[in-house]
Amino acid sequence: MKKISDFYDGLGYPVVWQGEGSKRKLEIQFKSESGYFVTATLSSRGEDVVVKDEWGRENIFKATKSNLEQIKGWSEER
Repeated sequence: MKKISDFYDGLGYPVVWQGEGSKRKLEIQFKSESGYFVTATLSSRGEDVVVKDEWGRENIFKATKSNLEQIKGWSEER
């Protein structure tokens, strides 16, 4: 999760940690094309990362740079 936090922080997106220990989640805000801010919450599930949007939709993926860039693009389109 530290690599994910560093990736988005390096791009200038607000990154906030929620919770403690294994229940820890990373909250990131993206500005959408419509001008609204969209919040994505990332948490770990084994070796995978789970991303959940404000509407409760969730996707499970591997934490690769390509996947992180895809989440950024997906969030901004909302």
